[in-house]
Amino acid sequence: MDEPASVAHEQARRWLRWAAEDLVAARHSADDTEVAPRVACSLAQQAAEKAIKALVVSSDLDPPKTHNLLRLARMLAEETADRLLDVDLEDLTRWAIEGRYPGDLDEATSRDAGRAVELADQVLAIAHAALEAADGSQ
Repeated sequence: MDEPASVAHEQARRWLRWAAEDLVAARHSADDTEVAPRVACSLAQQAAEKAIKALVVSSDLDPPKTHNLLRLARMLAEETADRLLDVDLEDLTRWAIEGRYPGDLDEATSRDAGRAVELADQVLAIAHAALEAADGSQ
């Protein structure tokens, strides 16, 4: 990426803001009985993906065009990666595909939606804390 620190910082904050906005939409979708639970699951996955990509950007790396949250987390410094890997990223990652492509997959349930939102919330909390720590060290 090779951007000045302030540009990378601003880009990371933008990624994190978008992640937070997606999480709000995921919560509203999960609470709305007229919205299919898969919508909340997909939005929660996107929120987590954007939050992790915020950390990738803040590390002065180009975020790859992948939805695999495990792969993204493993790009980060060990301490942050370990915290993220304590979250069930595999469960969230599946909604990048299952939430978009109908097929032989079971329909998402309201329980799935609630869990996806909860997991995404954990990822965003970790991302916020990591960026705050980085801000304090600058």
